[in-house]
Amino acid sequence: MLDLAAVPPDVRSAIEAALAGAEVAVRRGGRDLGVLTVRPAVLEGEVLEAPRLPPPQVEVPEGVLVVATAMRLSREVQRRLADSFGPGFLVLDLHEAPASTDVLLVNPVSPQLLEILQARFPKARVVVTEIEDDVLGVDYAGPVGRMLRAGASAYLPPQPVAAVAAGVRAHLEGTGTPALTAAAGAEPSRRALPPAARPLGP
Repeated sequence: MLDLAAVPPDVRSAIEAALAGAEVAVRRGGRDLGVLTVRPAVLEGEVLEAPRLPPPQVEVPEGVLVVATAMRLSREVQRRLADSFGPGFLVLDLHEAPASTDVLLVNPVSPQLLEILQARFPKARVVVTEIEDDVLGVDYAGPVGRMLRAGASAYLPPQPVAAVAAGVRAHLEGTGTPALTAAAGAEPSRRALPPAARPLGP
């Protein structure tokens, strides 16, 4: 760290000029060595708040659940996903979904980004999912998917120590443990997801 109060006056003047935006020539023995520029640590100027866009106005039929996708999906993939959900769901892109969205599909992201998404959709039930579809060209694999692809046979969600052994035994016995499992054979990226702990609904 350089303390301006401890340097000679001419050096201090040169550094202060660089802080003000000037390019200060650096010389030695009459030869030009380069130009000294300084990046100020203080942000100058006026901070303006970004304009707030109104939330999208979407007409949702009675009894239909809105599903927002936080992944970048093409219109074709979005349509295929909507067809898979069926008539009781309305699948929309994140930027088209209203604040009253019921379900938010998101790939593994940071907790900070997840908090931002939850603030935007306060009523939504967040479902973290990894998508791998070679046919549609979609790949949103996360750390769990990569571990399963690398050879792990299953992933148990966070649970107390006392429940770990029961979960492993249930997985080995194939009795429907709530786990992500790697498929046998040449397609290790395929996984089975158990039914949700509670049905989706208002």
